Amino acid sequence: MAGRMVFFTPTLTPVGGVVKIFDYMNHACRLGYSPHLVCPEPLQPDSKIWELDQFVDVLETASRSDDLLFPIDGEDLVFFSWPTHYQQISRSLPPGFRHERLIHIVQNVRHGNPRWIDGYATRLLARPLSRIMISHETMAACEPWLNQRSLTSTIVEGHHWPYFHRERHGPLRQPVRVGYTTWKSEVGVRLEALLADDPRFEFESIRRTAGWPEIAELYRRSDVFLGCPGPEEGFYLVGLEALAAGCLLVMPDAIGNRAYAGWGENCTQVPLEDEAAYADALLDIASWEQGLIDARRASGYAVLTDHGLESEQEEFGSFLEAIESNEPAVKTLVTTLTGS
Repeated sequence: MAGRMVFFTPTLTPVGGVVKIFDYMNHACRLGYSPHLVCPEPLQPDSKIWELDQFVDVLETASRSDDLLFPIDGEDLVFFSWPTHYQQISRSLPPGFRHERLIHIVQNVRHGNPRWIDGYATRLLARPLSRIMISHETMAACEPWLNQRSLTSTIVEGHHWPYFHRERHGPLRQPVRVGYTTWKSEVGVRLEALLADDPRFEFESIRRTAGWPEIAELYRRSDVFLGCPGPEEGFYLVGLEALAAGCLLVMPDAIGNRAYAGWGENCTQVPLEDEAAYADALLDIASWEQGLIDARRASGYAVLTDHGLESEQEEFGSFLEAIESNEPAVKTLVTTLTGS
């Protein structure tokens, strides 16, 4: 066993950022580490994280604590995402602990926004921690604030997209089924009201926090899915999941969806928060011939293999080797910034 790795998560509800923490717990186990989970929510038989089969083994084997001031040992590696968890972690470190053994996974470009959480996130980027950026866009947003001597690597987001996969063929149904969520934007609600009297469309939405089974069913019932992101995203998973489910995708550029978005090829771009533009896109899609529908779906399926969990785990293994071997951090930083 390579040693213990302590993972901090704010919740056990399997939303995107939390799922990524558990993905890395799985990676750590497969790389020979012993995981310890720290979460203020106690793990219960009805905790929603149990709904994701890929995490059952690690949940059953990992040790756990619900105290954010869990004491860290000198040889531990510590993995966290939410910036303010550093406040608790730093109070729990033994004397002489090497801060390079604290791994901060940066999951949103807003970490480079000095207005977010009163600038705490940008100040944290200057601390001598090891960091994983989940996209090149996140790296670019954070680079001006980074401690240039710290180990920093871009590991492009992998995802368990086969969970959402559905192979589709044939024309759109009549009326066209349009799905959306309201977790980050109400634009879908406004669009549904705008087209309420149009018999060509039928809308369905999820307007509360939901687990993977429910959102997967919404994708499968939808012919078209509306990406409704916030203005700053690190990696907008909804769009990738909708493509995996064979939906025709309409969404704005949210920075954190550029890794898979081929505007005009696998998705239709609209301005952020513009329900009239979404309406125009739906009216256009409703008139498409079968050949264009098939081409859009094929282009959506084609990007999925670029976002697998296997390559993410392999790159994480190399990242951990760099931490353990005390290699000069600046080498990794330079290579990621040049995209090599």
